[in-house]
Amino acid sequence: MLIEFKAENFRSIKDEITFSLLASSDKSLDGNLIELDALKKDDRLLKSAVIYGANASGKSNVLLAMFSLQNLVMTSVKNQDGDLLPFEPFKLTPECMSKPSKFSVFFVKNNIRYKYAVSFDRTKIIDEDLYYYPNNREALIFERRNTTEFKFTTDKRIQNDISKRTLDNVLYLSNSAQQNYDKTLEAFKWFREDLRIIGTRTLSEPGEFTIKMLNQDDDSKKAILRSLERADLGLVNIIANIESIDPGDLPVEILNQLPRSFDTTSGKLQKIDINTFHLAKDKTGKEHNIPFDFNTEESEGTKRFFSLIGPWLNALKNGHVLFIDELELKLHPMLSEHLVKLFHDKSYNKNNAQLIITTHNTNLLNDELFRRDQIWFTEKDADVGNTNIYSLLEFQARKDQNILKGYLMGRYGALPFISA
Repeated sequence: MLIEFKAENFRSIKDEITFSLLASSDKSLDGNLIELDALKKDDRLLKSAVIYGANASGKSNVLLAMFSLQNLVMTSVKNQDGDLLPFEPFKLTPECMSKPSKFSVFFVKNNIRYKYAVSFDRTKIIDEDLYYYPNNREALIFERRNTTEFKFTTDKRIQNDISKRTLDNVLYLSNSAQQNYDKTLEAFKWFREDLRIIGTRTLSEPGEFTIKMLNQDDDSKKAILRSLERADLGLVNIIANIESIDPGDLPVEILNQLPRSFDTTSGKLQKIDINTFHLAKDKTGKEHNIPFDFNTEESEGTKRFFSLIGPWLNALKNGHVLFIDELELKLHPMLSEHLVKLFHDKSYNKNNAQLIITTHNTNLLNDELFRRDQIWFTEKDADVGNTNIYSLLEFQARKDQNILKGYLMGRYGALPFISA
């Protein structure tokens, strides 16, 4: 579970931003809250949050910051000496180009709190540290300063050996986890297993993840079909498969003209076949399942919902933290609301999964769906171009105040300025 995330000097984020899923003392919508022994006394977490803002205000960059951190944790261990890091500083202020990017994340794994922080530039990890809180008491696992200066308070011999084998452009967290050091392995697993981010860089439109779930077992397929039925998309069955193809078996002219049914992400070449079935009746009233080609005969909304529902159900089942960029894309507003409500429903969300979305769908701005501490806004500084993020709580809006009306009137900012 996610408690808090901070980012600085990343893309449109110049100064440090803080995004938190710690709940306020508000008593409303207690079904939207998570209570854990790992938290401090009286602290509770939110099951979801929504981020609004004008186009180009930096909403997506908040999610990309988390994705960049996750990607760094997952891939830095593969770096060779001299390999460059994925450094994307704020470009509109020249001095930021020579400053490090900084990320920190506060999370819960196996009912223990962890706090991980890192700063880096294009060539090296500069600072890095990991704390955990067994029995709610802070304890240092490791501290790294100036790239090569390490401090350990436990398992010093083991950790010193690992640190000597950690390159300047490799995270100690990742390297030590790869070597099965148990105290960092759990934190690493949170990034690998519990964090799911779906955005323009991470979502495969053909729905590869959902296809794998369809073919995983009968229960998974039934859950997907039930969700598609509830969404009123008219589907009664789906048959889908993924076939691996050796690119060497195809001529160059074919490779350059592959249709959307082929997924070539991550250097893989896969043929994705999806057939949907709709119910029809003949003249005698007898029912038949009629096959449709998914890519050419289904609506864009159906394709989008199909791509989302696999990761969605998987997150609910396993208690993941799920980030979705532009939830409303190609979806009816009522479908978006339905998907959000699944995370608030205890009968579906039994393992304290969390959902963070960006959206322009103002229909979700109502106090029957979200508490005020769940609603966030992004806005760019007009002079510098820096992204700021802030919660509706900062406005101390009255309980009877119409949130949607206030937002559209510009009371909370985060709206586009359209010149005459």
